[in-house]
Parts: sequence; structure tokens; C-alpha cells
Amino acid sequence: MSDTDRQRQDRDQDQDEDALFAEANAWFFRLQADDLTAAERTAFTAWLERGPAQARAWAEVRDLLDALKVPASAAHRAAHGIPAPAGARPPFGFRPFRTRRFAPAALALLLAVGGWGLWRGPETYQNLVADHATAVGEHRAVRLPDGSTADLNTDSAIALDFQGGERRVRLLRGEAWFQVTRDPEHPFVVDAGTGAARVLGTQFSVRRDGGRVTVTVGEGLVEVAALGGDGGFSWEDTVRVHPGQSVETGAGGLSAPVVADPGVAFAWRNGQVVFRQQPLASVIDALNRQWPGRVVLLNDEAADRVVSGVFSLDRPAAVFDALERGIGVRATRITPYLTLLR
Repeated sequence: MSDTDRQRQDRDQDQDEDALFAEANAWFFRLQADDLTAAERTAFTAWLERGPAQARAWAEVRDLLDALKVPASAAHRAAHGIPAPAGARPPFGFRPFRTRRFAPAALALLLAVGGWGLWRGPETYQNLVADHATAVGEHRAVRLPDGSTADLNTDSAIALDFQGGERRVRLLRGEAWFQVTRDPEHPFVVDAGTGAARVLGTQFSVRRDGGRVTVTVGEGLVEVAALGGDGGFSWEDTVRVHPGQSVETGAGGLSAPVVADPGVAFAWRNGQVVFRQQPLASVIDALNRQWPGRVVLLNDEAADRVVSGVFSLDRPAAVFDALERGIGVRATRITPYLTLLR
């Protein structure tokens, strides 16, 4: 086997292990949820019994998260095989790492994030009920039963209801761009919790950030309604959104349409992210939605420094280089999953 083939094989193996680690991590937190169902317990058991790779990933997650429960000094000693001081007792329930692969990540998370930064419990449930979902850093185009298409942004999930003449999509989290096949007899509705969009045939995106929903139109006309006190949407009281406009719904109800720049709003569909006079703190939030792992800002004074630029999502090093040269922060990559900005 050539060196190139061996490197490719090692890279593929690392990607497989990363995916299994992410699955095990999601199961760890879901199993502790109060609303865990019997079906989910059965699904976890089936996942764990698929093979030794799943068992190893589960053990690594347990070891890593156990380490996050103990003082950093104890976790560091256990992860690197350093004997404890004379007379010291190991923390209750702590087990040494079976592999050194995630030891640096555990130590860095302890020092920089302060603990439970791996919480993905709600996303696990959403993925279970979703028809289509993407992981952090993943984008996917799917064809819907009526011939329409949906482009899912990173860390997004949708559930479909196309029975009995209905054309309804529930946006469970994240963002999706829709290109809707025209059908005047059957309106196309996207329900995103506090807000919903209704169209006959057009192109638009819907983004869900907790209790805030943003609808941005690229082509055609979109009606947007806010969630009423009765738990339903009032389609008699809507805002009409035209191309190049967006509206928001949330705790304050439904906003008036405002001008939206398609080059910014839809840049992710071209593998880009655009910042125009945005504070570094919000830039980091946007990057953390697009990339696996975390970018952590350790320099509080830099949080309000303004960032502008167009960056390719597949070139993280170029993004950090631009931040270093443009606003004077320093990027330190601890692991592939953790970068510190000072």
C-alpha cells in the first residue's frame, strides 16, 4: 500500500470514528432526559449492539464526560497516566481514558469552556422525529413529495406532512431554503414554531433561532403569520413579504418587512458566510453554527471589534488568518474540534 493510500485510509477511519463519537455523545445526554421514551431506549440498545466500534465510541464518551465532572488537575493526571499525589484518592466514578484520542479535547474543554459544552440533547430528539436533518457543518438538498426542494443549512431539521392534500413542513431547528412547485389549490406552509410562512409557489428561506423566526424572500410573494394565543396561526392577520425583504416573529409578535441583502442572507447556499460590520462575538456565533466543534473567545476586549468580509466555509484557516490580520486576535487550534481566540 502506498503512503497516499495509507493516509487516505487513516483519514477515512478518523472520519468514521468522529461520526460514531458524535452519535454516542448525543445518546449520552438523551438517555438522561426526563422525557426519554421506551422506544428511544430500545433504539439506543440497538445502536450499541451494532458492533465493537459503537461500544468503543460509547466508552470514550463516558470517559470524556466523567473527566469533565472532576477538577482539571485530576482529569489531566488521569488522561496522561500521571500518578496522583501520595494519599490522594481517585474521584468517585472516574475511569482512565481508554484512548488518548480525546484527552486533549477534554482538558481544553475543562479550561476554556468550563464543562458541559457538548450538550446536544434537544437535537437528538429532533433528529428522531425529523424526516431530514443535517449535522453541524453539513448542508443538504432534498426533494419533497410535491416536487419542491429544500436546501438545509448546517445543524437543521425538518419534518414533513404531505398527506391528504396538505403541503406542510415543520422547521424543527436551523434554516432551510425552499423552492416551491406552484400549486394554487394547495398552499405550501412552513411552520417554525412562533411563526409560519405560506406560499403558492416561490423561493424563500426560513430560519429558526430559539423563539425567533426569520423569513427572507428571494422570489415571489410570501405570507407570514405569527403564533396566536390559542396556539395556532392567524392567516387573517399576516404580513406580505416581497423579494429582497425579510420579517421576524417572536415574543414581540410580527415585525414589519425590512430590506434584506440576498448576497448575505443566502451566502451559505454557495458555501460562504458574509459579515458586514458585525461584532466579533456574533461572528463567532455564526462560525459555531457552521463548523463542527467550537470556537471560543478568551479575549473579552475583542468581543465588540467589528468584522467585515466574505469567507469560504470550507477554509477555516483562511478565516482565522483574516481575523488575526484584521482585528488583532490570535487563533490557537487545540484540536480539530476546538479553536481558541485570544
